[in-house]
This record gives sequence, C-alpha cells and structure tokens, in this order.
Amino acid sequence: MKISGSMGRHRSRLALMSVTGIATVMTATPAIAQDEANDGNIIVVTAQMREQDVQDIPLSITAVSGEMLEARGQTRLDDISAQVPNVLLQQNPPGSGNSMRAYIRGVGQGDLSPSVEPGVGIYVDDIYFGTVTASAFDLTDLERVEVLRGPQGTLAGMNSLGGAIKLYSKKPRGEGGYVEITAGSLGRRDIKASADFTIVEDAVFARVTGVTRNRDGYVTMYDYACVNPDDPYVQPGTSIIAEGQSAIPRLSSGGDCKIGELGDQRMYAVRGTLSIAPVGSPLEINVTADYTKDTSATQASTLIASAELTGLENNPVAYQGAPYDDRFVTYGQYRRPGAALNDPFATYANFYDPGVTYRAADAGSGPPTTVTPGAPNGPLISEPGSQVEGWGIAGTIDYELSDQLALKSITGYRTYDSYSSSDNDNSPIAFIGGAPSLFYHNQFSQEVRLSGNLMEDTVHFTVGGIYYDADTRYDALIHTPFSGFSSDPAKPTFSFINDDTASLTAKAGFGNVAWDVTEQLTIEGGIRVTHEKKDYLYKRLNPDGDGEYLPLSNPLNPLTGQVGTYEETVTDYRGVVSYKVTPDVMFYAQYATGFKGGGVSPRPYSFYQIRSFPAEKLKAYEAGFKADVLDRRVRINGSAFYMDYIDYQGTPNVCIGDDGNPLPVDQGGVPGLCGQYLNVGDARVQGFELEVFLEPVDGFNIDGALSLTDFEFTSTNYNTNEIQVGSSRPGIGDWKWSIGAQYEADLGNAGSLTPRFDVAYTPGYCGDFACTPVAINDSHTIANAKLTYQTLDKDWTASLEVRNVFDNFYYINKFTNRWYATGQPGMPRTWAVSVRRNF
Repeated sequence: MKISGSMGRHRSRLALMSVTGIATVMTATPAIAQDEANDGNIIVVTAQMREQDVQDIPLSITAVSGEMLEARGQTRLDDISAQVPNVLLQQNPPGSGNSMRAYIRGVGQGDLSPSVEPGVGIYVDDIYFGTVTASAFDLTDLERVEVLRGPQGTLAGMNSLGGAIKLYSKKPRGEGGYVEITAGSLGRRDIKASADFTIVEDAVFARVTGVTRNRDGYVTMYDYACVNPDDPYVQPGTSIIAEGQSAIPRLSSGGDCKIGELGDQRMYAVRGTLSIAPVGSPLEINVTADYTKDTSATQASTLIASAELTGLENNPVAYQGAPYDDRFVTYGQYRRPGAALNDPFATYANFYDPGVTYRAADAGSGPPTTVTPGAPNGPLISEPGSQVEGWGIAGTIDYELSDQLALKSITGYRTYDSYSSSDNDNSPIAFIGGAPSLFYHNQFSQEVRLSGNLMEDTVHFTVGGIYYDADTRYDALIHTPFSGFSSDPAKPTFSFINDDTASLTAKAGFGNVAWDVTEQLTIEGGIRVTHEKKDYLYKRLNPDGDGEYLPLSNPLNPLTGQVGTYEETVTDYRGVVSYKVTPDVMFYAQYATGFKGGGVSPRPYSFYQIRSFPAEKLKAYEAGFKADVLDRRVRINGSAFYMDYIDYQGTPNVCIGDDGNPLPVDQGGVPGLCGQYLNVGDARVQGFELEVFLEPVDGFNIDGALSLTDFEFTSTNYNTNEIQVGSSRPGIGDWKWSIGAQYEADLGNAGSLTPRFDVAYTPGYCGDFACTPVAINDSHTIANAKLTYQTLDKDWTASLEVRNVFDNFYYINKFTNRWYATGQPGMPRTWAVSVRRNF
C-alpha cells in the first residue's frame, strides 16, 4: 500500500509519525470528525505507514485541537487538565519555582530537583522536555495537544511512566495569517499574531508566530506594620537586631499599605518554522526555532494557618523578637478574630529578612545546636519572581525510501534559565523561605525511526532509537532561620547556597510490530531497552558563596565535591489485541510496562545520606472500547485499567544506609533531617475513563468526560517513612468529570454566533500521608463561558469570555508542614474581550 495523498508539501505529514504521535487528531477534534462523516468521508490517518481510522487504534488517548483550545479560552498547558480524564496538571506552589506538577492516572512528579525525573513525558514537536521546571508551556498557534495515558515508549521518544503530553505546532501552509488583541479584567493585555509565507513556490514555506501576555496579579501583598500600626511588635524598640527599630519594620510609604502583587503574568514568545517540501520529492525537512521570556512575579499564595501548627502564638521567635502566629492569617477559619484583613486574596509576605541569620563559624561538635554563630549575614530582600528565559531549535527530516518504507529523524536542542523566589511563610517574620533560586538547563536529543509495511500490508512495524543528554544546575539560597543550626537561638546560621549540578545521559532502542491476523483481529507487540546514567555533583557554600557552609560540609562531613551516580538498564514491553465487532465498534486489551528513572539523594545533610535509588516501575493492564454510532453523531470511548506500581520513590523520615538500616545519628540519621529519595513502597492503581461526543443536530456539539483514579499503597519497604498500607498518594483525587456544549447559530449573510459553556469538577485530595485536616484540599467546580461572533467570510472574529462564571473560591493546591499551611488560591471571576483579523 502506498502512502495516501500526493507527494511533497501536499502529502500527509502524518505518514511518518508513530501511532502515538497522530492517533488522536480526530479524537481531539470531534466536531471536525463529524463534519467529514456527514460528507460521507472515511476518516483515516497513516500513522504506521498504513491507512487507519483513528477509532481503530488501540490506545487510551485524549487530544485537544487548536480550535478547541481557542473555543475554551485555554492559553497554558495546565488549562487543559480540566477536560482531560484522569489528568492533573497544576502550577506548583511558590517554593517550587516556575514548575508544574503533572500526573496521569495518579502517576507523575512534582519535585523540581534535577535529581529526580518527571513521571509524565512532555514533548514539543516530538522533542522531549526533560524537567518539570518551565514545563507549563503557552498554547499559542498549536495544531493540537495530545494526552496519552499509561506507559509509553515502544513506539517513539523517551520512556514515560504515567503517560505523555505532546504539543504540536501549526506547520507552514504558504499563505495566510492573523492578528488578535485581547483586553480584560486584572489589566489583561494580550496580543498574538502569525503569518505564513511562500519562499519558493511549491517547495519552501515559512511561518512566524509571536505572542505577548500581560495581566496584573490577583493576590495583594500588604505591609503588616502599615495595616496594623497598633501591634506591639510594630512599635520602635522591639527589634533585637537593630536598637530602636521595630521587630516588624514598615516597608511601605503609601497610604494603601500595598507593597506588591503575586500571581501576575508578564511574558512574550516568538516561534518560526521553515518547511522544505518540494512537490514530488520524497524528502521533507521542517526546522523550528522558538524563544520565550517570562518575567512574571511569584505564584499567588496566602497563609491558611500558623499558630495552630506551631504552638508559637504570642511567643516571639528568639532571633527576631516577634511571634509567627495567626496574626498573619488574612482569611478563613484560622484567622484571628477581629483581624484587620478578611480577604482570601491578601498576604503579609514581604520577601524580606531584616538580617536575622549569621555565618556559621564552625561545624559544631555534634548536633546542629552546637554550631557557633559568627558574623551577621545582613539583610536579605528578594524580588518576587517566577521567571524563565529560554530557546530551542528542532529539525525533523522525513524521507520516503519506497512506497513501503520511510525514515524519520528528529533532532532537538533546548536551553533555559529560570529565576524564582518565595516567601514561603507568607509573613513579615523571617521564618522559612524568601530566598532566590536559579535553574540552568540545556539538553540535546537525537531520535531516528524506520517504519514500514510487510507481507502485503498485513504487518506494520516501527523500529528506532533515541539519544538524550541533559545538564541542569540548581543554584539556590536555602534560607530557613527557624531551623536554627546554632548554639545561640537568637543567632541562627541555617542559610547557605545549594549549588548542585546533574548530568543525565539516556540511550534507548525500541520496536513495535502490528499484525492484521484478519480484517477484524490485530495483534501488536513492542519492546524497549533503555540505559540511563546520571551524575550529581554537590556544593554547600556560605550565603555569599565564599567558602563551604561548615555545618553541612567540613572535613568530617565532606559533602561539597561529592558525586552521586545512578546507572540502570531497563527493558519494557507492550502487547495489544484489538478486535472490530463492526466497522465502527472496536474492543481492545493491552499490557504495558514502563519506568521513571532513578537518581541520587537530592538534599542530603550529610555525605552519608548520598545514595542512589533505582527506577520506579509500572505493570499496566488496560481494556477499552471505541465506538462511533448513529452516523458518527455519537462517539463513546472508554477504558478501564489496573496497574501494579513497584518501588514508589519517596523521602523517608530517617535516612537509610547501604545496609538497609537507619543511619546512626552522628552519620545523618537525625529524624526529620533526611534528604534522600528511596523506593519506599509499592501500590496498586485502578480506575477508568469515559469520553463522549454528541452532535444531536448540525452545529450543536456536546462533549463530556468522567474518570476515576483509585490509588492505594499495598506495602512499605522501610519502617522510617510516612506511607501507610491502605493510604493514597498525597495530591491525588479520585472522581473527576467535565461537560461542555456549544451551538453555532447561522446568521445568514451576517455570519455566525457561537455560545459555549464548560463545567469541570476537580476532586479534592489529602495534602499529606496523614491527611491532616488543614492539608485537605477541597474539591471545586468551575464554569467558563464564551460567546464568539464570526463574519460570513471568516475574516473577522470577536469574542467575550468569562472564566469562573460563578466566582467560586478554591485553592489550586496547598503546602503544609509542621509549622504552617499555605494555599495557592485559584483566580476569581475574570472577563476578556478579543478581536481577531484573519488574512
């Protein structure tokens, strides 16, 4: 069978992509699929060098077309989480930098440390992106976003344990473009534009796209001393740092007491694509380059509770002379009665330390309370920031060797620098945080795939390999005065630079074969062998970078300069059987394995704590069906799964030595001061996904999804960790649903008017293993609406959108520890108006 379509630019660019790369195009755009069905066309893709209806492909996939992203008003990658079953994409809380936690079916990763690997693979134009930092990509000018659930890796790319998320940019077409301007509440000001060019007729084409997004923050930073001038700790003479000063100094000069905002957006990006695809040629080359600069402030964050957790109410901390208690809570049940502020979008965070910490003069003679304080480190003020500057380049070469054989090469390089800061305790007390963190990351990858058909088009194969090399530097000031590390409680020394470098190299080969036994029955199998090696270099320096931070690095504890190494080879498998009951109804069953790479202890307090940990693994069983009925006006796709989760990676309460026993206290075995990751236990995960698309009448579309993730630990490997058999993974909910509807009203020569309404329910979850009440994040239901007008010639489009229509208050996530609880509130109701001109 020849590849369908004409050659060159006009042939299908999907021909050489793996099944995971294209299978969901029609699933992503049910409205488009319906239009083609009503025209009597059969929807086919050439994902494995053969023609296949997308509903024939036995994979659990959801995808969102660029048109649907526009219809829903979704602009960031984490926005799509609302409508995708069993997927959680959330911006991490402030303390975790400009990063995103990504989970599919309860499997993923939220830790930004380069010592651990993401559990969900994120790809941009088939190029793997290797960190959770800077992964909340903008969704401008995309062809589609695909979400593949379950272990991936035998068909393409890097291995992904929980699943993969793939972003595909629009390719050049040789003509056309648009300009769109958006304005709205919170001072929103967006501009995006794109233009296509023909450079050489029928041979070379280009596309350039730019976007800028600007919006004010929605959490206001208030100066506590200004708002509460009668507080005794605001009065002059209460400071123990500077004579005559107040323990809580005033920082604002204006009468409104405002000192800043959190949760804003300030970014711009540009992307260009060059396509060389001569008509009639078997060769096609696409080169894409992009640049992004994001100068946004720190994520929104507020204090939920403090005194209830610390027991420090009205009890001044020794080093600042003022208490850290509920006087700084601005909203909720833990707010102090009669407090000046009662506002869920307010914080007393000031990103300022008046100078409470001191240089460590020695390493101490034993426990941290024996460290001798030296000279003061002086005041510290950080600019609130969640910033990224980065660029990347990718080259894809497709070459048709024959009618039955094709070669694909994918080469990519990406680099970014990230700055972030946080005032974790959300108060004017220098308790925890308030220090800057820097990330420097660069990566190179090369992937090659060979795809073909054999035995009169009954056997279809893909074989390939990938090489990935990445270096990441994590340079952060760890500033936690309350942790002490001093013989004098009034002079804490716990402030140092954590300057670590991780180098990862991965090599893998993969293959997948599908055999059409009959027209109804297909058997498919795949294998992948991956070798990974990671070296992790540690540095612990004084706050000014001059000399080693002696409590954590000294001759008896030589942490600086130590290199931890992880190395492992893992083999994964995939087997699938699918059967078509009718041409429009298919059932399938799948078994697949996957892994998330291991690493090395990310935050050791002692060189004895440096220890590598192996990969965590999945054995996943899945059964599903895909059905198009009633002349394709009804589409129902469902899947059920059961997964054995082996060697879950987590942090123990007491660090473990190579012999499997807790470390002695004098060798890093202090409870609560463990910086290791270990394979702490096993779990089982089960659940299902159901997706439905309906078109009762022409122009009226309804889409919905329902899913369940049931996560339960089944065993523990050590008795020093917090997981308990029968408990769930923190941060993971269970039931989730969404529904959306739109109707395109034909206005004749006046054009069309399309209202759309979406509702999404996000489940609540426990924020820690103990399911502490203050750490429970409640479920929430959010509704969004959009009204779009388009002229008959489709040259002009105008829209009005409202997000969080009913102005529900909710927390995106919470962060809790033994001293306080903070939350990242979701945005209140907002509106925006957009005008677009197509060319």
